[in-house]
Amino acid sequence: MQSNWLLVNMFSGSRRGPGLAIFMLATQIFQVGLHNIPPVTLATIAINTIIFLRIPILNIRYPSLGNVCISVVNTWYKGDWKRIALAAFFHADEWHLYYNMASMLFKGMSLEKRLGSAYFVYLLAVFTILTNGVLLGLNYATDEFLGYHEYLSHCAVGFSGVLFALKVVTTYYLPPGIQYIMGIIPIHSRLACWAELFLIQIFVPNASFTGHLAGILVGLLYVKGPLKPIMDIFIPAANSPSYTYKAQATGYRNQYQPRHQPPTGNYGNTRNLNQGEDEDLAEAIRHSQADYSAQQRAHTRWNGNPNDEEIRRRRLARYT
Repeated sequence: MQSNWLLVNMFSGSRRGPGLAIFMLATQIFQVGLHNIPPVTLATIAINTIIFLRIPILNIRYPSLGNVCISVVNTWYKGDWKRIALAAFFHADEWHLYYNMASMLFKGMSLEKRLGSAYFVYLLAVFTILTNGVLLGLNYATDEFLGYHEYLSHCAVGFSGVLFALKVVTTYYLPPGIQYIMGIIPIHSRLACWAELFLIQIFVPNASFTGHLAGILVGLLYVKGPLKPIMDIFIPAANSPSYTYKAQATGYRNQYQPRHQPPTGNYGNTRNLNQGEDEDLAEAIRHSQADYSAQQRAHTRWNGNPNDEEIRRRRLARYT
């Protein structure tokens, strides 16, 4: 995924048309199967896509990136605090959107099924606000203590800071193991987000290092620090209503789970960082096709148009 914390300039707010990346995202979603995607995950992808395409809904006027990107100057000094919530849902270009939402697809499928839909909405809201808040703090500290004054005006948009936080949580819930960064570099799964943090900066120099770092820190606050106990005071995860799959005509219940950690955070401008998601996508497609085949077999057996084998079986049953 192109770093969803790309540093941006002032962009126009004109409506965009869908391109190749949007088509690829739609293809992945339908290959996985809409019925396999929990509702909050699907809604998050839809909202980000609608905002990027600037689809006219209820006469909403979409602001330009320059009016929503988050920076110390615009947010802290000028008091434009709405950017803390808005910046994550705007993307610089369609590939930026594609890579972020492809990652969201698999991280969301994993975590929403585990935590429940209500809690997952809660988690996304808290992570969005906290990640942007920590980003401001890091940029301010970089200026104050290291003297890099340009960090005060660095303006960022996108969802990858939140995705880095979700990656930390996803990794925490899965057994420790080895991941291959760029398909060739073995690294312990607990350290994968740190490796990606630096690799992305190498391959995408205009990515916001502090934005991605903020996401990792928020994720660690959740799995190792006080954030989860504080959040559970208001909405305990165990009591959240869970998204469950509806049984198909055969009673088949889809049990797809990624066989390993969801995507290894393809936040860089290189497809090699997307190896984990490619494997999970293939797995999801196989399960989706199996689901479709099961339904087709059931339809053939029970819709009143039996196949030859079924006819022979019924004839035998009639005389026994």
